[in-house]
Amino acid sequence: MVHSSPAKALWNQRHALASSLPRLRRLIRAINHPGDFAPFQWGQVTAFALEFKPDLIVELGRGYGNSTCCFLEAASRLRPHNGCKVVSLCLEDFWRTETLPRLEAICPREWFGAGEILTADILAYDFARLAAPAGRVLVLWDAHGFEVAECVLGKLLPTIARKPHAVIMHDMVDTRYDGIGSADYGAASLWRGDHATTNFFILGNICSSVGQAISALDFTNRNRLPLYPAAESLHVELKPDAAKVAELRNLLGDFFSLSAYWFWFSANDAPGRLTFPRVRQAA
Repeated sequence: MVHSSPAKALWNQRHALASSLPRLRRLIRAINHPGDFAPFQWGQVTAFALEFKPDLIVELGRGYGNSTCCFLEAASRLRPHNGCKVVSLCLEDFWRTETLPRLEAICPREWFGAGEILTADILAYDFARLAAPAGRVLVLWDAHGFEVAECVLGKLLPTIARKPHAVIMHDMVDTRYDGIGSADYGAASLWRGDHATTNFFILGNICSSVGQAISALDFTNRNRLPLYPAAESLHVELKPDAAKVAELRNLLGDFFSLSAYWFWFSANDAPGRLTFPRVRQAA
């Protein structure tokens, strides 16, 4: 196993994270879409990136750029040591038109230096070229749709499978730890492939409204890989230690929580040969 865990990352990187909190708070206010990414997720994802120490971070889908900023903050600390760069791909251009003008007023020019923030089609991107020189790769998979899932699992993942890597997935809840309120259908119909709605599906301990959760579950099951809930790590490794929890709450405030709402996996955990889906050619 080549990776740490969200709990270990948060603990080991707590002082680095605490020193970044003033800027992270300014970034959250500037982006002004707190419903997309809670402060504690900023803390967890930034700490995970710092602990994993990738030299390449690939972001698939960014919206207004909450996670983008997490990775740029981590890369600003990692870059002097390993040349870390962030490549962000998204069809939406909110970063250039709305977010970047606000951030330029609060972040120095060199803070942006690690980022290649592209308005680009994930399905057409040359991941083999991107990944070839990389040593350690961290991926955030937040772009929706089964076509994107097929691309991530069948095109991107084979290029990094033999390198130390981790893939983070947002918009997924561990019902054992994060909680979902009520599992009742209420007024909701069956989930039919829609996302970011009140309709959701529950598969085992996974609750989500995004289709790539199903694709990731299928891929990890076929390859006998763990699909790790970040919340499980926090509850099992941190919660029993009251002193650590108290220190983190005192140090990080609302950037600390035992809830997470994200999962992750690594093909490095495969016990044998990996199998990947075939990527269908566009008509």
